[in-house]
Amino acid sequence: MPRMFRSARLLQSRFPWVAVLALIAGAGCSQAGGDSAMRDVIMVGTTKADPFGIPAEYRALHAGMEEALGRPVRFNPQPGGEAIAQQLTMGDMKFAILTAQEYASIPDASHLRLLASAVNEMGRTSRKGLLIARASDQRFKSVADCAAKRFAFGTYKDLLTDYAARKALERGGVPMNKLLPELLPPPFCWEQRLYVQNDAAVKIALDLTVNAGVVDETVFNKLPSTGGNPISGPSKDQFKVIGETDPVPEMVIVAGPGAAEDDVKKLTDYLLNRTAENEAICKQLMVKGFAPANRSEYDALKAMMPR
Repeated sequence: MPRMFRSARLLQSRFPWVAVLALIAGAGCSQAGGDSAMRDVIMVGTTKADPFGIPAEYRALHAGMEEALGRPVRFNPQPGGEAIAQQLTMGDMKFAILTAQEYASIPDASHLRLLASAVNEMGRTSRKGLLIARASDQRFKSVADCAAKRFAFGTYKDLLTDYAARKALERGGVPMNKLLPELLPPPFCWEQRLYVQNDAAVKIALDLTVNAGVVDETVFNKLPSTGGNPISGPSKDQFKVIGETDPVPEMVIVAGPGAAEDDVKKLTDYLLNRTAENEAICKQLMVKGFAPANRSEYDALKAMMPR
């Protein structure tokens, strides 16, 4: 057999192995490059998921964080605050965005650094729930007068309009077993309590059998001062405030123990000094910016949670 044909056949027999080795080498380089790229990504924990990758309310913040940190940022959705805390502890995530309720669900948050709290539309970093009654009902002068009456809570298991409201009632001398029990099935009632989301004012105004309730003060503040009616809705002058809950802080941005000190400084500076001027961030997050976080306000939330 001519030498040239033997060489061609030998090369042909060896080509599959050469190709395989080339693919393995290429895959190894690709994997190494991919691992390096992933190490450059800063993971941020949240409970909000979006099929397109970035939750709508975080899109402007996402761009700002990438600019401030000089690295790509990816939001990593988790089922709750405790899961986020575990990921932060392991170093899989460096930062996280937590609601007050998500923070309160973390058994031990002492290892987290609180960087900044959101400033709400009232210019504060916390809000209260207002306990209200019908203005024309002369029986109501204080929280204690809610005993043996129908009371409208907000959202079931919500930190402000459920848990904090329960604490306010108990502090005023009205434990849950002193309220008039509800007989309606879920989702209207839970545990023999009435839940109406953000519509406590509407419920009290239209249903004369519901005597009092709790409403987020930001919701109450948006009611017109006068002129309430069944068509356009209630007004503030139809109610009297007989009590209030303890304040519940707004969402907080935290850093885990694995976050680099330089990144912590960059992100903190950005949140405190540059977000208030970014109209898109404020609109999407429904905030006026960020302010230094007060850890004691968040740690106090555990006392509101049911045992």
